[in-house]
Amino acid sequence: MILRLASIALITCTADQAKPTTVRPDLQLLEQIAVAQTINAEAGDIIWPGFADAPDSVLLIHGEQESLLCHDGPANGFARQTDDAETGCTLATRDRVFPPNMLASFPAIDGVPTIVVGTPEATGLTLDSWMMTLIHEHMHQMQDSQPGQYEQALALGLSGDDQTSMWILNYPFPYARAETIALARELADTALTVLAAPDRTALEAGFADYLDRRAAFLASVSEADARYYEMQSWKEGVARWTELAVMRESGRENPRHRQLAAGQLDRMIAELTQLDLEAQGRVAFYALGSAEAEMLERLDPSWREIYWQDLFSMGAAIAAVTPPALPAASSD
Repeated sequence: MILRLASIALITCTADQAKPTTVRPDLQLLEQIAVAQTINAEAGDIIWPGFADAPDSVLLIHGEQESLLCHDGPANGFARQTDDAETGCTLATRDRVFPPNMLASFPAIDGVPTIVVGTPEATGLTLDSWMMTLIHEHMHQMQDSQPGQYEQALALGLSGDDQTSMWILNYPFPYARAETIALARELADTALTVLAAPDRTALEAGFADYLDRRAAFLASVSEADARYYEMQSWKEGVARWTELAVMRESGRENPRHRQLAAGQLDRMIAELTQLDLEAQGRVAFYALGSAEAEMLERLDPSWREIYWQDLFSMGAAIAAVTPPALPAASSD
């Protein structure tokens, strides 16, 4: 999630008033942050080369305090503490600024993409889900670190007069239009069929059907609306898929992680089964985008190389792995 200018303004207004405190985060949370960082550096870097080198600053909100971990900038308004032994990172603290249930990644401190996260209790997540969400948000850190990504996001022409980046959350996509609702439901059903394909032939045939329905779905909305879907699929959908992919890779050596990866795949299937565009709004695009990434992965893992060449659109990756006999979906 991006809350760029509004959040930076909040930091600017409040940081000078922050009173440094010295309460250290719960050891269990530090351990989970360390686990996520290890997975990112090992399995994550296999899925996404460079994942280990992406910014990994974490602002942990706990009680009435915020603890900043693994941050290299000046972090004005924070009090430096003894380095954390679990993560091997720097640790600095200040009084709480953000809501306790915050869960996002944006340039919160010194303009650096930072994971801002409340505790599992505050965010309503289990400890395992919380750890995997850190992987999800680290993917956003990598996305947000791509050269020119901010300018390219604005070039989508979707922000209108909004200078706070809240348009990313509030863009007026026609979620309640009957035709678009029905086509989104067909798209989810087709994705379920593709993901259940028993062999390569069925996979390719099902994906061809999916591309037709994807094109129909995008044709039912304006070109700007279609760009918004592509952006959400590229950003949030692929970040959601990254939770599955990284845990699956880590699960090659770790049975516990293999079990968590299976749970992520079950989650994808459940979200597609229950997809309701009108009720869920943009969150429905998380499920569709993650499913698109998984279908591409099963067709040809090289889609991940193409992914970075076309920021904010899945069109190039889809076209690159589409079998020659199948029509490529337009990214317009």
